Amino acid sequence: MPSLIVALALVSVGVAVATLPVEKLRAIDLTAKLNGLMIAAGFGIDQVNLSGQHYTADSDVFDALDLQNVKTFAAFDSDEALKRIERIPWVDTAQLTRNYPGTLDIVIHERVPAFVWTRGNTNYLVDATGRTLGPVPAASSWNLPRVVGSGADSEAVLMLSALRQYPLIERQYAYGERIAERRWRIVLKNGSELELAADREIEGLQEIASARQARVAITGKPMIVDVRTSGRIAMRALPAASVRTSSLGGAGTTSVASAQQ
Repeated sequence: MPSLIVALALVSVGVAVATLPVEKLRAIDLTAKLNGLMIAAGFGIDQVNLSGQHYTADSDVFDALDLQNVKTFAAFDSDEALKRIERIPWVDTAQLTRNYPGTLDIVIHERVPAFVWTRGNTNYLVDATGRTLGPVPAASSWNLPRVVGSGADSEAVLMLSALRQYPLIERQYAYGERIAERRWRIVLKNGSELELAADREIEGLQEIASARQARVAITGKPMIVDVRTSGRIAMRALPAASVRTSSLGGAGTTSVASAQQ
């Protein structure tokens, strides 16, 4: 139907200008004329209703619609607009519905943060797919696990999933630090550090949880527990000057017991 209206409008414009000299034809804004005819025919986009968004900026959605350049439903490509909207970091899915005659309803379904990732001096919310949603807002609180280090955003979900299998360790978790984009160091609330091997998070955590001698490091005095060598647990006391806790600050580290927005 829109294509038919466009065709009829073009015919109408053509009849109106067919008898004009070439120099006057050049002065006519045919696009504006066509838009005017589409709006008059009930195909104008007069109102946009946006709902479901909490952290997605309204301005980002309206920019994705490109309504400054697209003023009618005849020219509006809903598929392309939907793709642009769903590229907005916080947006998971969106639904676009036209309500006759000139209203566009948009319902946003947002992504759910899974953890807080510290990069430099900024904390970011990241979802379970590893998609960075944006800096932690300042309006409310998040109770999410924290990770730090280059590459931690894309690998944290697997480590945190492994951690959930060992509640004794999980309850004492302060934050996870990605080392050289290869492996994890888990820092506990008491300052103990669990050194895990690359791609052996589950095995390493299982070894620590199963070893009676390692349990003292989980809730007692801070120690380094190294399980990077399969079947071998190396433990040593952590010097007081080297202890990092959930309240630490400084380059490359952050508090991670909870995420404050």
